[in-house]
Amino acid sequence: MNRFASAVRKHTAFVFLLLCALLFISVILCVGIGPVSIGFRDVWRVMLHRLFGLADIGAVPENTRSIVWYLRAPRVLLGVMAGAALSLSGVAMQAFTKNPLADPYVLGISSGASFGAVLTMSTGVFAAMGPCRVQLGAFAGALAAITLVCVLSAGGGGSSPVRLVLVGVAVSAMFSAFTSYAVYRAPDDSKVREATFWMLGGVAGVKWEELLPLAVFLPPAAVILFCLADPLNAMMMGDSTAVTLGVSVGALRRVLIVLTALLTGAAVSVAGCIGFVGLVIPHIVRSVTGADHRRVVPLSMLLGGIFLVWVDVAARMLDVPKEIPVGILTSMLGAPFFLWMIRAGKYAFGEKS
Repeated sequence: MNRFASAVRKHTAFVFLLLCALLFISVILCVGIGPVSIGFRDVWRVMLHRLFGLADIGAVPENTRSIVWYLRAPRVLLGVMAGAALSLSGVAMQAFTKNPLADPYVLGISSGASFGAVLTMSTGVFAAMGPCRVQLGAFAGALAAITLVCVLSAGGGGSSPVRLVLVGVAVSAMFSAFTSYAVYRAPDDSKVREATFWMLGGVAGVKWEELLPLAVFLPPAAVILFCLADPLNAMMMGDSTAVTLGVSVGALRRVLIVLTALLTGAAVSVAGCIGFVGLVIPHIVRSVTGADHRRVVPLSMLLGGIFLVWVDVAARMLDVPKEIPVGILTSMLGAPFFLWMIRAGKYAFGEKS
């Protein structure tokens, strides 16, 4: 393992290109995998034709074209973007708290988004927004939660990581209670089922226009986090060291809070609550590449996208013709990993319990 980690650190650029290629191949393959299997060539032709007007799709049946472009392609791209967004959120939150067990949902963002989405489903709020009303409700709930956490955690010396996390836990519990009450008071069983399935997380049934929040927030957030790699590395050595090196710790924390809120809120508003991605992926990358955020940020983003795309394939294939919510599978995979981290004492950067 040490030799492998050393090789990765020496050839980060090669590993980055390798993961890019693997992500591209995964997207093409996963579009073709499902209860209705579609050949690689047909997938390739439809995608090239739709995106660039290239390739002849005359020999591709109409129903195959519809499955590729309207059903599979948007859900696979949502898996890529949601996995990348949650992984980047995990990187930001773990750097903020200096704890690899920190999760992007630790500030109550997930619970706030759940409440906003469930309230929209059960009451008809934002009905004028049409198909995007649930996403708007979830995003509004996420922003309300993070705003409340920031306001309540502000003390005389600002929001310390411990204070922020403690307030986040309390706010998360509060919004979870609100969500449970909204489900309990839902007017009919169909609303309860809709809300429950959304809360379990998934990328099925997504439409192209619903990818807009992630498409808007993900690229600039990734660039900002990468540009902040050196300040993040300095902050990992302690606040006093970071200040000595010229880092404005307070400003950096505020940026991390905003980025985490936007990324997690955008992901949850479209894909629902998908846990453990932001916990597991950054830790796996960090355990191999080290804590240098110049490597952790881009590799976590790519690995998170690859991971969630293939988990979605498992979700649609393990119980055909039904689908398992993706959030269930990520929890099944992530919870044992979380327990192993605690068992091994790997819950502080560079330290043993």
